[in-house]
Amino acid sequence: MSQQGNRPATSSGYAVRRSNEKPRRGVWLKFSAVVLLLCLISGGVFYGLNSNYFSVVRVESGSYRFTVQDDLDQVLSGYLGRNIWTLSEAQVAGSLASLPWVRDLKVFKRLPGTVEVDFREWRPVLALDIQSETGATLVMVEDGRILEFPGHLPLAALPVLVGVSCVRDSTDGALRLDSSWATDVLELVDAMASSGLETTGPVDFLVARPEGFAIVLQQGQGQLLVGREEFADRLTRFMAARDHLEPGLQMDLRFRDRITCSRL
Repeated sequence: MSQQGNRPATSSGYAVRRSNEKPRRGVWLKFSAVVLLLCLISGGVFYGLNSNYFSVVRVESGSYRFTVQDDLDQVLSGYLGRNIWTLSEAQVAGSLASLPWVRDLKVFKRLPGTVEVDFREWRPVLALDIQSETGATLVMVEDGRILEFPGHLPLAALPVLVGVSCVRDSTDGALRLDSSWATDVLELVDAMASSGLETTGPVDFLVARPEGFAIVLQQGQGQLLVGREEFADRLTRFMAARDHLEPGLQMDLRFRDRITCSRL
């Protein structure tokens, strides 16, 4: 009697291969999305670099005093019409740095077409008793360079440096004080500021002599002999004693711990 009716069912022994249709479709969708994104980015970059919408139409600068407006306009006008994306801040800063009074320069770009230039100017600290080849008054600024004072401005009430010549620097072409005096002059100017001398006793002249500097005060208040060293200490000593000194004297500050006075 047959037992086949009770025999369990068996498999055919062959594995069923699954379809790769869905994974392949997912890969193609991702690839297509990446290509589309790259096309959009490329198109946006091309538009940004070539569209007139991003052309520079306005160049703004902050307030300034000593820089000649025509010189500034000549430099800045060269950037009008340039694409703001390809215009480098370093390029703008480099061209403006060639203007003698410009310092601490910053450049900002505002979309779609505005460039803003913000800078401070060097401050003149001394006038010289000599004029330039063009007849302009020469002044010394804070970094020691000698510049022509702008003709469109009234000359500031600056102390006048007497007895020091100027030379043209061979490295950068700037006009500077003779090297034998340059360092001392800068140190003396710093000492006058730190001691408060100019706020209480304005200076008419700084006279360079073989034995050192003489400071001639305004309104006949006298002369200070400060030599060529220890300017800050000597002027601080004078400031401490000035209320007890008679006006109009020549006061020699070159001796430590004392002030020697004589009539002019």
